[in-house]
Amino acid sequence: MLKERPYELNQKLKRIQASRDNLKANNREKVLQNKKLRDRNVEITESRDMWRSRTKELEKALDDQRRDLTTQIQAANEKIEEEKQRVENEKKQADFLRVEIEEIKKKSRS
Repeated sequence: MLKERPYELNQKLKRIQASRDNLKANNREKVLQNKKLRDRNVEITESRDMWRSRTKELEKALDDQRRDLTTQIQAANEKIEEEKQRVENEKKQADFLRVEIEEIKKKSRS
């Protein structure tokens, strides 16, 4: 085995320490980057969950409004049908009265 000189050993030791320090620095940067990414991922997840819940609330509100409007439309349609029926009855009554008036006029003329 060759004996290395103290100068060479110190050079080798410095290179190894520099390499180790470089690896530690890279590792710290990656840890910080991973933490930032995890934080961003949590933020995105919370935002998504918030939007989902808001969407569900809005859909529920829209369904309630849709039901209310459907009920109002049905009530309006029923009123329209009742009004049509009333008008039809009044027409029939008016026709009946007109026929009776004409009959009375004919009787009074004769």
